[in-house]
Amino acid sequence: MKPLANFVKSLWKSFRNLIWALIVAFMLGVHNFYKQETKSKDDIAFRIEQDVKEEDAAPKD
Repeated sequence: MKPLANFVKSLWKSFRNLIWALIVAFMLGVHNFYKQETKSKDDIAFRIEQDVKEEDAAPKD
């Protein structure tokens, strides 16, 4: 029973490390994509203003 427990424990550790690596890779990918999209605070403010104008211009039902 002890070897089975050690095997399951090592599988769990490997699975946990894999999940952690995937989460970190995803977050880095999202961050890098966002960082490329918005280069400065002015760009962010401009995008927010554009979004507000588009929402106001949308036909209201």
